[in-house]
Amino acid sequence: MDLTEKVSARNKFTYSIGGIGRDMLYTLVSMYLFIYLSYYVGLDKGELIGITIVMIITRIWDAVNDPMMGVIIENTKSKYGKFKPWILAGALTNALVTMLLFTDFGFSGFGFVLWFAFLYLLWEMTYTMNDISYWTMYSTFSVDQKEREKVGSLARICANIGAFGAVVLIPLFYSGNKSGSRAFQWMAIVIGVLFILCQLLVVFGVKEQPNAIIDQAKKEKAKISFKKMVKVIFQNDQLVIIALAILLFNVGFYITINCGQFYFNYVYLNYGGFEYSLFALALGGSQLLALLLYPLFSKRFNRKQMFKLSVILVVIGYLGFLLCSLILPQRLAGLLVFGFILFFGEGLIQLIVLVLLTDTIEYGQWKLGKRYESIYFALNPFVTKLASAVYILFVNGTMLLSGLYQINKRVSEMEKDKALGLIDGSLIKDYINSNVDKYMQNSLIVTMLIIPLFFIVGSYLFYRRKYRIDEKFYGEIIAELKERTESQE
Repeated sequence: MDLTEKVSARNKFTYSIGGIGRDMLYTLVSMYLFIYLSYYVGLDKGELIGITIVMIITRIWDAVNDPMMGVIIENTKSKYGKFKPWILAGALTNALVTMLLFTDFGFSGFGFVLWFAFLYLLWEMTYTMNDISYWTMYSTFSVDQKEREKVGSLARICANIGAFGAVVLIPLFYSGNKSGSRAFQWMAIVIGVLFILCQLLVVFGVKEQPNAIIDQAKKEKAKISFKKMVKVIFQNDQLVIIALAILLFNVGFYITINCGQFYFNYVYLNYGGFEYSLFALALGGSQLLALLLYPLFSKRFNRKQMFKLSVILVVIGYLGFLLCSLILPQRLAGLLVFGFILFFGEGLIQLIVLVLLTDTIEYGQWKLGKRYESIYFALNPFVTKLASAVYILFVNGTMLLSGLYQINKRVSEMEKDKALGLIDGSLIKDYINSNVDKYMQNSLIVTMLIIPLFFIVGSYLFYRRKYRIDEKFYGEIIAELKERTESQE
């Protein structure tokens, strides 16, 4: 009985390439929706507070909805399997809602907040359909750790290519465009279509391979209820531990990347310059390089050692960036070097926590006698969305408390005048340079660099103290599952 069969090249590449479009679309919404609303739709104080509350509430609800979606997928039986129907349905509906999110319907005040709340909740729920089913499918390709790392690494590389492409290309289309709002609308359409095409590649390209441990668990498993879902999650103690570690890491990571453009506009004081694009290149390039080099690191270090090394790189990156912001002369070269180190470490951590989470599936099967891939993997988007709600609170809260929201509002108004040819772009830069004070800058620096550092270091310390599925223990789990499967057969 072969329990560690290799994943076919067809499955590796069709599955991984499918992630390019989905992460490009996710990046469009997660990183540029607020920029679109701030600069091209224009938000007054009431609307900003309104959408902040909406985004926090909907993400918390959608986070709670993730394990429920995991139950639905777990109970799905069709001739196409339990993943593919939801992968396709989620891609089609989410692409449509994304196009609507980046369309200005002319609402204002309470009407705008209400319409945004409806669309944003719909976006979160439709993305969940695709997200959970897509990433859970990865866990069924093999139970061999090295094979999983290869597939996970390639999938994350393609996902980062999509995210990296979005970060680099999107500003080229809206920055300086006379109709930035229309540019965002067209980008949503193009990226939405690409998302659908990439997911069609997964649906028709991936061929699920037989595996004795996984297939035996499928035969024995009855339908699971929502009530039992909660019990199943908390009985898997290692799942809960790594989910909390991912939550802490993601909060820090999301705060930093979503403060990036505001940093270069209001701290570096070069609104409309190319510095942010270079920073985005450093972000995407370093994470892509980290994923490419991951297999080499995994040959020399175990996962605990790799996590430690990654956190050391992150700490060096944050402290260096902080020095360049507060003490040393503010030079772009220094920011790029320390930014590269920071995001290289974070790129490694993203893949490490993914494979650590995947290992809890076999741990749960070993401990409980049942296999619940979709429910366990639903914890990943669950904590990701909780992290999103927390970062929104920090970022938007900083904008409000520091007074930067007023600068943003005025810049939005001036952007519209610039699009009409009424003012020159240099006036916007002069306005920012004259009105952004040290308190505003320091508030943004604390939020972007100091707070995230505590979250990410805390994530590592929590993992180090509580998580116990190392390579040796996992090997013992697989050996025992193999014996159970052989005896049942």
